[in-house]
Amino acid sequence: MIITIDKAAGFCPGVRNAIRKADSMLEKEGSFSCLGSLLHNDKEMGRLGEKGLKVISHDDIPGLSEKKLLFRAHGEPPETYKLTDEYGVEVIDATCGVVRKLQKQVQAAADDMEKAGGQVVIFGKPGHPEVIGLMGHARGLGIVIRSAQDLSKVDMSKPVRLFSQTTMDEAGFQLITVAIKQQMDKKTTKNNFISHNTICPHVSNRAPFLKKFASEHEVIIFVSGRESSNGKKLFRISSEVNPQTYFITEPAEMKPEWFKGAGSVGISGAASTPQWLMEEVARKIEALA
Repeated sequence: MIITIDKAAGFCPGVRNAIRKADSMLEKEGSFSCLGSLLHNDKEMGRLGEKGLKVISHDDIPGLSEKKLLFRAHGEPPETYKLTDEYGVEVIDATCGVVRKLQKQVQAAADDMEKAGGQVVIFGKPGHPEVIGLMGHARGLGIVIRSAQDLSKVDMSKPVRLFSQTTMDEAGFQLITVAIKQQMDKKTTKNNFISHNTICPHVSNRAPFLKKFASEHEVIIFVSGRESSNGKKLFRISSEVNPQTYFITEPAEMKPEWFKGAGSVGISGAASTPQWLMEEVARKIEALA
């Protein structure tokens, strides 16, 4: 049996940077806190937890004893920076560069829309950490939509600036863009609508590579945290190409019958899946084969 790990799988640059900063701080401090779970992978968070990483909430900031706090790649709203400043907490900022650029774009759009009486629309998942941060930068003008069914929240007679959460689906974003333009055309002859495709290239480029990878193997083992939206999306893409795609969070979840008669197995994962975990999966498959 040939076992291959997907070279395109694993940490995206933003997550890799956040993990690097966490490991570096843990080596210096021995114990350290991050605001919210650093990534959607329990196994990697377990590794960091064993080294001394503690996960805290916004409510814990006023009483934070070590006065140092890591911000994860998802980013934070301006209010969080004000809170840490108020309590003298030093921020180790691991906000993803792509997310940081998007925050600035949303803030600039909010400035324009405030003058024009318009709206900032974010295609994303309500309650997602990145979206919460973006809404903070929209300064009360933000509207979150997850699908076309949410478009009733948008006043199509007013100017609109559309953005996307960085990990959303490309096709879904294009559908939303077309739907808003069509509805605005019906409402007004002066269509003041600008769509900004802010989906991370690392995320959008994964799909074609994963489809090819899935088609080249008889069985695909997809390794991801269950809460990873990126993982859920990529698993669905792989399953559509190769029905013999199995979702696991750790090696112990695999079943020997999945590999019966298989000549090749591919291992892939989400943007928050560590390389060491996929390597553990490969070793487990060798033991089962």
